[in-house]
Amino acid sequence: MLKITLLDSSSELRFRLEGRLSGAWVPELRQCWTTASSTTEGRRIVLDLREVDFIDPEGQELVTQMSHSGVNLLANTPLIQSLIDEIPADSGCGTVEGKPARSMNAFACLDTARRDPRTV
Repeated sequence: MLKITLLDSSSELRFRLEGRLSGAWVPELRQCWTTASSTTEGRRIVLDLREVDFIDPEGQELVTQMSHSGVNLLANTPLIQSLIDEIPADSGCGTVEGKPARSMNAFACLDTARRDPRTV
């Protein structure tokens, strides 16, 4: 089971996930992302994974695709952070609430002006 909450503001579109990103929920998130991100017009997009407790391989692939497209990733558990750390360095940005990235080269932000200050 996965709960997807969209938080839309003038500066940011945030996808807050709760539960397990797996199975039929992966295409559901992909559809939400595709539909909602078509209206962002330069706003920051954030995938908030702080309440996610499991991501299957298809979910990992989607998170990687989202990161490659410039989506900021938020995590606060070692499990989810380790999945984010496996995303290739040229893929985008990721953060961990209250923790720095393990490697300064782990995440390369091309446009640091629109990133959260906690984003490496």
